[in-house]
Amino acid sequence: MAVKLYIFDESKFMLATNLDAVGYSLSDFNPPAGLIPDGPSNNPWKALGPDDEPINQPQAAGLGYGWSFEVGSAAEARTLIDDFRNRARSIGRADISRVLGIDVTPSSMGLAERGQHWCSNSGHGYHFGTRRLGRGLIAAGALGDKKLTGKGVKVFLVDQGVSQTYIEGLGGTYGGGMSWEVDGEVKFPGQGSSNNVRLPHQHGSMLMRSLIELAPDAHFYDLPMIPGRITDVESFTIKALFGLFFLRYVYLSQTGPWVILNAWGIVDRFAESLRGYYTNDPDHYLNHLVKLIAQKHDVVFAAGNSGQFCSDPRSTVYDRGPSRSIWGANGLSDVTSVGAVRTDGAWIGASSQGPGPEGFVTETDTPKKPDLCAPSWFVEDGNAHLRSGGTSSASAVVAGAIAALREGWDVSTVAPAEMRRALQDGARRVTSPGWNDRTGFGILNLKDTMTQLSA
Repeated sequence: MAVKLYIFDESKFMLATNLDAVGYSLSDFNPPAGLIPDGPSNNPWKALGPDDEPINQPQAAGLGYGWSFEVGSAAEARTLIDDFRNRARSIGRADISRVLGIDVTPSSMGLAERGQHWCSNSGHGYHFGTRRLGRGLIAAGALGDKKLTGKGVKVFLVDQGVSQTYIEGLGGTYGGGMSWEVDGEVKFPGQGSSNNVRLPHQHGSMLMRSLIELAPDAHFYDLPMIPGRITDVESFTIKALFGLFFLRYVYLSQTGPWVILNAWGIVDRFAESLRGYYTNDPDHYLNHLVKLIAQKHDVVFAAGNSGQFCSDPRSTVYDRGPSRSIWGANGLSDVTSVGAVRTDGAWIGASSQGPGPEGFVTETDTPKKPDLCAPSWFVEDGNAHLRSGGTSSASAVVAGAIAALREGWDVSTVAPAEMRRALQDGARRVTSPGWNDRTGFGILNLKDTMTQLSA
């Protein structure tokens, strides 16, 4: 079976230079239609304003270069990647190895099948909680006491796409986003996902309800990068690398603070072709790029829905439960990874369990993921048909909370790592003190988090 790979770097010059350093050239990697793309960059992403007007960004001219290609089998792919890595290490340039890697298949983390909110070790009852109960659980009223509404903060939603109309209908402000064009197909931001789901029930709409509820005065941006269905996946990794590279240099270089919400991840590692070559490799370019972004900005990920009880049915038995259900960028120490509890604080058995990937462990760091939990599996007050589920929902709660907090504590005074530590230290402990593999450091508690930030 053919395996899809990518080559990618900051520019055509950088990619060609790094390939040459290890004895390869651009023509060795099956360029599209047999032709090496012209120009310093072939990045398909563009910046658009709230009215879909193009935003002139001269600095984007040389941002990112590469393509995806196929080899005949997993064995051939493994041989190629391992040879490439060995050559890079032999010249003392292990960093070059990331320019060649495997493609991966992402999924949203919003699954909320009927009954999934109850299972062994998650409490009793079959009803969903309400948003009001979720607010009480995290002490959201503390934000209002300090008049923190996210003013001046910008939130990027990296997902299937979110509707500008829906954002504005909730009272939020749409700031624009990123569009891409590949082979004549164009994806615009602000249009929602295209998977035939009614607008209020779309994944992006679910996330926006929590974001706007907690940070109503923030500005919201759309990066429609995640496929609505697994069958939509077409060279995801190269598109993601181009997109995140563009995001970092075009948007995140502007005045913030910025919060980036990622409610997606890898559910089934058998879809990875070469198991572990992304999910368990911190040097995969996608993990490397997320880490770079997270050093200066608040990056939030859903932990996943592959806990040992009532796991996402798309995950295999090998990718469920403690230490084997949080993978890839979701498990980086530099991001805030969020698990899920019910509105009464009971842990949800489908929520992925830590710690993070074994391959991410170093002599000085073991990724303690999830960092904390937030409420999920709840319905809107007065509308039992609108429900929020999965660790996607929980991650949106935390991202919205961070956006509100950033109005009072800018990144110039509280770095992203310090914000994450305040969330951990302020969390309400569920069991014994310290971290555990189900709920991390506890349940989001905004009152105590603000006390930590003010200390």
